[in-house]
Amino acid sequence: MQATAIIRRNAWAAWASLGLLLLVYALLWFQAEGPAGGQDSWNHFLYARWAPFHPTLLLDQWGKPVFTLLALPFAPFGIKGLYVLNLLATLATAWLGYLTCRRLGLRNPWMFIPLFGLQPLVLANVHSALTEPTNALILVAIVYLLASKRLMSAAIAGSFLPYVRTEGFLLLGALALFLWVRSRNKLWPHLMIGSVLFAVLGAMVSGDWAWIVRQNPYVKQEVEKRFDPGHGNFWHYAEAQREIWGPLVFGLMLVSLVLVLIYVFSRIKNKTPRELSQMALWLWWPMFGVFFLAHSWVWYSGSYGSHGLLRPFVVIAPLAAFLAHYSLHRLMILDIAILNRSAKIGVLLAMAAAAYPGSGFPYPWQKGIPIGGYEGSVQIDQALTFIEEERLLEQTGAVLVHQLPELNVRLDLDPWASPDKAKTFYMWSIDKRPGQDWMPTGAVLLWDNFHARRDAPMPLSDLQALTQYREVAQFLSPSDSLYDVRVWVKD
Repeated sequence: MQATAIIRRNAWAAWASLGLLLLVYALLWFQAEGPAGGQDSWNHFLYARWAPFHPTLLLDQWGKPVFTLLALPFAPFGIKGLYVLNLLATLATAWLGYLTCRRLGLRNPWMFIPLFGLQPLVLANVHSALTEPTNALILVAIVYLLASKRLMSAAIAGSFLPYVRTEGFLLLGALALFLWVRSRNKLWPHLMIGSVLFAVLGAMVSGDWAWIVRQNPYVKQEVEKRFDPGHGNFWHYAEAQREIWGPLVFGLMLVSLVLVLIYVFSRIKNKTPRELSQMALWLWWPMFGVFFLAHSWVWYSGSYGSHGLLRPFVVIAPLAAFLAHYSLHRLMILDIAILNRSAKIGVLLAMAAAAYPGSGFPYPWQKGIPIGGYEGSVQIDQALTFIEEERLLEQTGAVLVHQLPELNVRLDLDPWASPDKAKTFYMWSIDKRPGQDWMPTGAVLLWDNFHARRDAPMPLSDLQALTQYREVAQFLSPSDSLYDVRVWVKD
């Protein structure tokens, strides 16, 4: 009876915690002006929006095949449909993590929900059309399957991780290690099912059996070097712990590392394995460690288009929560009543207190916008108004050339239409070689000093050197030239 009462109390606490998360995320949605991730969110929506008309987009590795497939039912409702997808994915990750902790016998398994859902980086990216939240859901589902001793199912699910995000190849390596430790390396071929499936489909569509490598956007960036992604300190992500995990989760993770090392020495001495510590040692820390070290190295070396972005760490936010919960569990098994009660309250207060400042958001009762729109939107709107008033796009053969996926969403333009039917192109499509520019006469260029210069790449000097284009208007930002917008027409 006592065990049943404990389970019931934990279930009620889990539902209450999930309700709290839903309330926090709903308030964020209400206050936000746009999606987290900026143009990347708009671009992922475009893949899902136009995939029914261009099925090959389901294999596009920039769009992420598994994410695009999951987003298809939500895309008809606009980008808000994808907001719903990521909201549901984040809540489902929290709930499935709670079920995993309950299955593994952690004390107060409901605490996983705030330990995951109120991490600053999770809060900062739930209102988006990015791929990270769904990746976190698939990762926690794999951990749940492993905790449930369904190793074959976990291996098959894991084989699709690289097609949710490219870092999935790294996570597959850690999963292979876990299967080897469990003497189930016979399941290793199952880790290749997703890659074999996509390799065959990709080869059938493109005719290239090396499609997985050659069409990977990060490999292509490394080969082509189209832009400089920058580089920085190897410990960039550790130093950003306040914005990623928050002080409490980060501190508890470090405690868990010490506890795992202690377990290793005790395991050598007494030879008695403990399931929970085995999970932390052979699954959670290897997955977390390989992801952290790989991203740290990529940013340090300035390779693979990293930009030092923090948001990929949403993918392993569930692992951080598991490791933090593991430390709390070891504390709570001391069975000191006042300590256990204060730990529960302390976790909720600490996570809530750190989530908003770490995300850079104002608290709900404060003035301010948590996710603002693009700072150059005023100039872009002015340029669009000018183009409309001058009827530049009504000329025969006129197309809109720009580097802002958001515009294709707002104007409902298909960026993958065949060249003879296209109404829009991205600016990187312009061939800058003398005599090679194939853009039609009358093409209208909306050039902005951030995305066009960085992503095309089309700096102003390069555009000015293309004598076939004539500048017809400029809309300069009063605060920063980074947000300047100019309009050009091809004669």
